[in-house]
Amino acid sequence: MPAVRGARRAGRNQQAEHPRSRRGKAVPPPSMNSMPRLAQIKLSGGLASDDVKVSGKSLVLALTGAVFFLGAGVAGAAWLGSSLFDVREAFARAADGAAANVGFAVDEIQVSTIEGASAISPARAAEVRALIVPEGRQSILSLDPNDVKTRVESLDWVQGVRVRRLWPNDMLIEVERRQEYARWQEDGEISVIDANGERLLTERAADHANLPLVVGQGAGPASPPMLAALESLPQVRAHLRALVRVGDRRWNVELTSGTTVALPEERPEEALAQLEELQTEHALLDRPLAQIDMRVPNRVAIRVHPVLAGGLRPLLGGA
Repeated sequence: MPAVRGARRAGRNQQAEHPRSRRGKAVPPPSMNSMPRLAQIKLSGGLASDDVKVSGKSLVLALTGAVFFLGAGVAGAAWLGSSLFDVREAFARAADGAAANVGFAVDEIQVSTIEGASAISPARAAEVRALIVPEGRQSILSLDPNDVKTRVESLDWVQGVRVRRLWPNDMLIEVERRQEYARWQEDGEISVIDANGERLLTERAADHANLPLVVGQGAGPASPPMLAALESLPQVRAHLRALVRVGDRRWNVELTSGTTVALPEERPEEALAQLEELQTEHALLDRPLAQIDMRVPNRVAIRVHPVLAGGLRPLLGGA
């Protein structure tokens, strides 16, 4: 009996090792060649050295693809950056041309002066018109009044600007020019300045010989208060030859007679007003004087010059 049991167990073990088909035939174990590649990798425990070999052609293709994608990324960044302006500009020009074609083409740019301001010459008006319509623009819609105002105010001789669209085709530019206020002599060069002491680079000093002259380093920017004070002092102004800046801290007044008036460092405008009173009461500026010193408050020191133009003349009131 034990021998029979052992034979039965052996038969069962053989059946487990070689399963049979439904028809009773044994099914052979699957070969490695018939298995999927992934299953073979799993059964073998990983990739063999032969599995990771890369051909030169594959490597070249991989590198080419990487370079292509990298180049595409750089090109996209460039388009979004610097070239995006070109895209917008092309779109703006197309829209501008369409607006011009439907009746909004720029027809006339009128340039005039702001009411009460000095007239401007035809050459100045042409200079303004040249700045109005940007290159490549045709329609009134493309002319933003604020941009036009900024461009016209960039002109050296312009003080202020008003801009209006006159629909559908015209634009009105009203300009206030900077006024020539004085001449400024510095380092031997004479230029024209406005009421703020700023140079008018487009004006020639020879064309404005009637303007007052300020002389010295920093005289131009420092002169507006003095020049404004002289506006209400006609007698001093009539005798004025030049305002001379001394040490960039105070002024001397040079008179047409050759007299020098030394003004105080503090409140020189008040000294000018006092000088106007002395001229009214004593004709002081008509006397043959070498110097009038007003640097000490409440005191006027006079030095007589014996032979100035006009000869010796007695001082009125024994001054």
